[in-house]
Amino acid sequence: MNIRDRIEQVGELPPVLATALGIFVLALIVLVVWGLIRLPDHTRLRSPEARERARRRKESRRRQKKLRARRESLQRKARRR
Repeated sequence: MNIRDRIEQVGELPPVLATALGIFVLALIVLVVWGLIRLPDHTRLRSPEARERARRRKESRRRQKKLRARRESLQRKARRR
């Protein structure tokens, strides 16, 4: 049975039943969306220790990036000579 047949079956329902079915489907969609919105944010760091580790990691990456750029710059200068 394909979708067109299903739509025709719903169209043949009495108006009160079709309205109730429509309201039920809308309520189901609203509940699913509300549930998805209410999910906890898994990207947020909860513990202070985890936040501190993330901050130190970020700073370390920044320092490493600067050091790498300086090293590459010095290597390019050395190659030119």
